[in-house]
Amino acid sequence: MCVGLDRSRSQAGFTLLEVMIVVAILATLASIGVPQYLSALQTARVGKAKHELRTISNAVDAFTANNHGVLPLTLYQVGFGGKRDPWGMPYCYLNYADGSGDGLDWAIAAGLVDPSAFAPVTGGAGGGDGGSGWDGLAAPQGFGQTIGQRPVRIRIRFDEIGERIGRNLNMNERGSLAGAAQQSGSFSIFTGVSADMTRRRDRYMFPLNTDYDLFSLGPDHSTACSLGESVGMDDVIRANNGGFFGRASDY
Repeated sequence: MCVGLDRSRSQAGFTLLEVMIVVAILATLASIGVPQYLSALQTARVGKAKHELRTISNAVDAFTANNHGVLPLTLYQVGFGGKRDPWGMPYCYLNYADGSGDGLDWAIAAGLVDPSAFAPVTGGAGGGDGGSGWDGLAAPQGFGQTIGQRPVRIRIRFDEIGERIGRNLNMNERGSLAGAAQQSGSFSIFTGVSADMTRRRDRYMFPLNTDYDLFSLGPDHSTACSLGESVGMDDVIRANNGGFFGRASDY
């Protein structure tokens, strides 16, 4: 009889008290583990953004050195056009000298940039005779420079882009835009952006950079010109003309 009683108890399952104890233990572990996991995930994303900003910045600097000190108009010219940060938003780039760049939708939302600042760049095969306002340029080496026996020519309104930035594009700029258009098909860049309106500054209103701005909007997908505003504190930024890469709150 004792054997039968023990067997019935072992098959009875957990008591309500035992279930409540297990639930309490799991809740305690979750309250400790989940925040630590989310913190580690955020740290990893910030680290990735810092690394990618350094890589993009090096590409911009290399382009500038090979282009007689002229910055790229867009990150498409250095192979990072449309590049998204770890939170899924495009990296923001602003060439102060020419008032051009990428990812500046935040500035439109803030009323700092007019939506007409968008300048389309379209790639495709064309005659290159300048008809209909299009300028033709042979595609650079490595971008599929022939269709059958005909040289491929990229159709881009270089004259219109030049008017928007207030200067003529040199051949190196035209070639890099043509290569980007051939590879990407089409894209839009910002032009005519006032650096006085959009120049990023620290909490004491000193400019973060004097050459160009490059940053991630961070987890909240938004920012402001001054890092003194709370929406800018989680940005991952380039500052001191490349001397600092990291979280805005650490700058």
